Amino acid sequence: MLIAAALAWRLVSLQILEPDRYLAHGAAQRISIVDLPAARGAILDRNGVDLALSVPLQTVAANPRLIEDPIRAARALAQIVDTDVETLEERLSNGRAFVYVDRQVSEDVAEAALDLDLTGIFSIQERSRVRPGEDSAIAILGRTDIDDTGVSGLEYVYDDMLSGTPGELIVETGARGSTIPGGEYQIEPAVLGSDVVLSIDRSLQFAAERLLAEGVEAAGGEAGILIAMDPETGEILASAAVVREGGEIRPSTEHRAVTWSYEPGSIMKPLTFSAVLESGIGAPSSVREVPGWVHVHDSDFRDSFPHEEEQWSIADILRRSSNVGTILWAVDLGEERLYERLLEFGLGRTTELDFPGEAAGILPVVGKWSGTSLPTIAIGQGVAVTPLQMVTAFSTIANEGRRPAPTLVLGTRDTMGVFQPSERAPDQQVLEPETSRQLLAMLEMVVESGTGTRGQVPGYRVAGKTGTAWKPRPEGGYGEGSGNIDYVSSFVGMLPAEDPELVVLVVVDEPGLSTYSGGRAAAPIFADFAQFAVRQRRIPSEAERIGLEETGRVMAATPAQVAALEAAEALALEEAERNSGEVAASTGG
Repeated sequence: MLIAAALAWRLVSLQILEPDRYLAHGAAQRISIVDLPAARGAILDRNGVDLALSVPLQTVAANPRLIEDPIRAARALAQIVDTDVETLEERLSNGRAFVYVDRQVSEDVAEAALDLDLTGIFSIQERSRVRPGEDSAIAILGRTDIDDTGVSGLEYVYDDMLSGTPGELIVETGARGSTIPGGEYQIEPAVLGSDVVLSIDRSLQFAAERLLAEGVEAAGGEAGILIAMDPETGEILASAAVVREGGEIRPSTEHRAVTWSYEPGSIMKPLTFSAVLESGIGAPSSVREVPGWVHVHDSDFRDSFPHEEEQWSIADILRRSSNVGTILWAVDLGEERLYERLLEFGLGRTTELDFPGEAAGILPVVGKWSGTSLPTIAIGQGVAVTPLQMVTAFSTIANEGRRPAPTLVLGTRDTMGVFQPSERAPDQQVLEPETSRQLLAMLEMVVESGTGTRGQVPGYRVAGKTGTAWKPRPEGGYGEGSGNIDYVSSFVGMLPAEDPELVVLVVVDEPGLSTYSGGRAAAPIFADFAQFAVRQRRIPSEAERIGLEETGRVMAATPAQVAALEAAEALALEEAERNSGEVAASTGG
């Protein structure tokens, strides 16, 4: 009777007092939930070409509860998969319901493992991230882990959008893990992730990486950066970075165009003179005496080339890249106006790009400037910038004084192929259009007959500026006392100069002493890349813009060229009328 009472009480407890608890326990034993990962969206270039995409691969897995001889199974599998015997023995003996044998293997490896006909060994499909261009643009794209989750670069920034929504499969299984026919079954399909469309042009990116590596090697440099931008939209068309590792020049995995800060040197001078021109202190033709050196506060500043006291205009100073001439005009300008102008160009703060790890550079507030800050900052020393900040600043000059917001992501494309453009920050008017045109004209002289002649591109008018800066040492100073100075050399070019459609900045870190200047180390890299870019972007040459092609088709002229043609026609008409009047007067008419 006691035993019967105990059994009765147990039945009451199971069926009446706590039925939900035991029903849930039973369901947990027979109901299996399988996650269905969503296919990760692709990253595309501006032309829809794949830069990164996910492809299906097989993963060999096991249910250790079904394996009869784990040691024999481990030894057999070790001959096929890339996992050692000891690890396999441990995994296959742990008594769990699921373990990985080897993840994301080829079809051949998966088939060979299944052909062993081992109970409890099966394969599942996973997705692996691949880049058709291998390591091209790796610093921008970033990486994913083995679970296809973004861990760096744009893969990390847009991980939620790229990942999509996982699905779920619910099945009812028996005691040994086999599916019960007619049992409970439910599936919620995964939702594919959206594609991300970049402003990068893959062809330009390939060319930038190749030409930059060759150029840095030729210059004996330790690293290099090339970034190309459409000045009207701020879209980044190519961004390459290389570093020397083990004596070889290789692509950098760091997006150094936005994360690396450096002292720019003389490519800062056009920004300084933009403030001089807009303040009304001087004009491109304004002339002043420029000595070979100048004393400011407690330091002497000299030009990189010896000369007597000369009468130079602002255009001459920029063409010759005179430190002394620039400093003299900067002293007249004053600290506050120079500081405000550099802020307007975007120096000292991160850009609108919103890339992980982007540096802000260093632009101290005026209150912290020393007695030599004004002359040094005016010529690009004592201030740190990123390559992105500088290419954006020169895009401002090329874009009639409007500073474009740097753009790397054009938008997204959903599973139906519908493109959704990204929101773009508005342009900011930094310079008057006339000031921009004056700067472009002076910078064109730099490439025609100044320090940037190696940046010339056949058939195109190029405006540009060289930069050669001392590189600060970790212990402080520039090493000038030791006579062993390292340099950072750069060149920025805009073409066609009459109406720029492309702005390219090249920076070479620590070039060899025989080619340490920006004109020798960086300008040739720009010229090689620009010749490729104008063809890829279909930018017409000067002859194509203002004249007739060999086929006889008339090309559209730029507004500046139309104005020049109209002025020439008006001058010719005026001359004809004057000549006609003179003839009439001589005949008594």
